[in-house]
Amino acid sequence: MAGVCDECGNRSLVAVERDGASVLECEMCGALAGDDASVARVELAREAHDRGFDPIVYPLVRAVERRLGLRVARASAGTPAQRTWPFVQMHGGDAKVLTAIENLVKSLALAAAGSGGVHWVVEVEYQARLTFTLKPRFHRDPERIDAVMVQAAQHDLQRLCANLERHAHLSWWRS
Repeated sequence: MAGVCDECGNRSLVAVERDGASVLECEMCGALAGDDASVARVELAREAHDRGFDPIVYPLVRAVERRLGLRVARASAGTPAQRTWPFVQMHGGDAKVLTAIENLVKSLALAAAGSGGVHWVVEVEYQARLTFTLKPRFHRDPERIDAVMVQAAQHDLQRLCANLERHAHLSWWRS
């Protein structure tokens, strides 16, 4: 396909489908071109893979780290076939962690009001330090979690991320 790479000047850009987006990719340096939303989506997916996270949960991971200042230790997008739900496990290094968790829980409470989405909670454990796990709370027996419930929780990850980003700009948010 015709075109010139903005990064290296190579004239060989090929149309590719990556992570559900159509972009042009330089055969020499791997730079991407195309509409901004598609390029951003592919770059975000690349960053997720580089950090070892599933692209489905990665936007929430980034929001937790940027907006709350917490370190994400583990995260999973869940697996409908195996009936495992998504989660984000995080911790903080100082006393500000409680303010960050308070902001997260307030954001969850605001997001839950009239959302019709999955009910999310933050679980606290001690694992050589306080560890906080954001996960869905299914009101049924955990043994009866099905693929549909896991998919609903996966779809909810985008809503949680968008709400966290939006709430971080409100007056009640404490940094």
